[in-house]
Amino acid sequence: MVRSGGFAGIEKRGECDSTSDPVLARLVDRVDLGSVPPPGRIPDQFLYRIDIDGSETAVGEAQLNGPLRELVHYVLGRAR
Repeated sequence: MVRSGGFAGIEKRGECDSTSDPVLARLVDRVDLGSVPPPGRIPDQFLYRIDIDGSETAVGEAQLNGPLRELVHYVLGRAR
């Protein structure tokens, strides 16, 4: 997962393995990347690139909600 954009344009990356993290596995099971709307064109918003087992999508901060928001916060919260 990569968060980019925002006012300062600082990139943040996070990666986790759901096979060894049951909380992450439950979050991943609740996310359907195929139903994620395309990112809107909002100045200075964060853009999230998400890859779950080879399925990738990009979503804007304004479209980030529900289980996907929980997943993003969980993964990036553990990023160093």
